[in-house]
Amino acid sequence: MEDKFKMLVLQIKDGNKDAFTEFYRLTVRYVYSIVYAYLLSNEDTEDVIQNTYLKLYAIRKRVDPEKSILAYMKRIAINYAFKQMRQKKKVIIKEASFANEEGTKELIQEALKKLEEKDRIVLALHYLDNTSVKEIGMLVHEKEGSVKSRLFRARKKLKEVINNEKI
Repeated sequence: MEDKFKMLVLQIKDGNKDAFTEFYRLTVRYVYSIVYAYLLSNEDTEDVIQNTYLKLYAIRKRVDPEKSILAYMKRIAINYAFKQMRQKKKVIIKEASFANEEGTKELIQEALKKLEEKDRIVLALHYLDNTSVKEIGMLVHEKEGSVKSRLFRARKKLKEVINNEKI
């Protein structure tokens, strides 16, 4: 698939709109799943996706076909998602899917809402998007040690909130 992406990137750099359409078709679900985990709104996610692909097309001549285009897309999409969150002060709770456990999803969503925004962000990045501590640090402009501490405290707070909700 990477070879196909390299070929498409080269064609996109030359202004081939059909290649861009094909690239969009192959990657939009991936980008959607990442952005939706942050915004929890179809409408907001679609706005971010549109901005992501518009940005990519606008800077297409600077894209290096030898580097991972998916990693590049992920970075653009997350930056736009953060921008959207700052603009609308969105809560970033991903719809959890727990099989046959009535009320669990709602309990976790409510518990996450009670956490500070920075705690929700690091939890979402780490557990929902499998982002490394180093990458989270770069995204939220914190040192790795600070991210690790925040993850530890956020898990602890989440557990406390959930335990208090069950009572």
